[in-house]
Amino acid sequence: MASYIQDEAGTAGYYDPEKNEMGDHYRLSETTPMYVRHGFVRKVFLIVFLQLLFSFGFMLFAYFVTPVREFFIRVPYLGYAGAIAFFIASLVISCKPDLVRTKTSSTVALMLMTPCMALMLTTFCCHFQSIEIAIAAGVTTLVVGLLGLLALQTKYDFTSWLSYMIIVGVVFFVFVLISFFFMTKILYLVISAIGCVIVSIYILIDIQMIMGGKRKYQFTVDDYCLASIILYSDIITLFMDILRIVSASSSV
Repeated sequence: MASYIQDEAGTAGYYDPEKNEMGDHYRLSETTPMYVRHGFVRKVFLIVFLQLLFSFGFMLFAYFVTPVREFFIRVPYLGYAGAIAFFIASLVISCKPDLVRTKTSSTVALMLMTPCMALMLTTFCCHFQSIEIAIAAGVTTLVVGLLGLLALQTKYDFTSWLSYMIIVGVVFFVFVLISFFFMTKILYLVISAIGCVIVSIYILIDIQMIMGGKRKYQFTVDDYCLASIILYSDIITLFMDILRIVSASSSV
């Protein structure tokens, strides 16, 4: 979860090329022309799809090519480096979203951050069985689809939870770090389950912020790169949590 614009905030305009005039807000509000809103949503979901396609494609290639898989198992530092680089880049663009509001900077950010996440995903998946990965992928697809339907169909504004969920996420992260010192199989399973719930709520918030409308928080029309990265990383995180649960459950 990262940058957003509060519904009451901001008065900057966006350019409406069909009307040759400036709109009221950068945010995707009720006054935003429908084609502008739809164009933004299509762009974000297309980028996320391509990111997932690249990441899982690379992971599957590395997984089923034995020498490559053995390399990632022997040298997990590539995955660690990718995770750290992705985290730092996410933190930077969350604090300074203007950095990725141009076409050039957005393209560069996506081309750098997506491979970083792919390295982390590949390193992670190489330690699991293929059937576990397949089950986790199927469950993740189903869960994300249901979350998308819920986010679109409900009138409830999940974005109002954003501030609280940021706090919950920080507290959970600290708890996970502390848990490493006394980790057990049951605790591992519980942490993964809690992680799934938290990330699922994040995805609900992500989708509603992308769709805009009568939401407390929402992305601006220039935030397609930021919105894509956030939703993409949350889906990958959900998949990893589900994969942990599938693996831990099969070995209990």
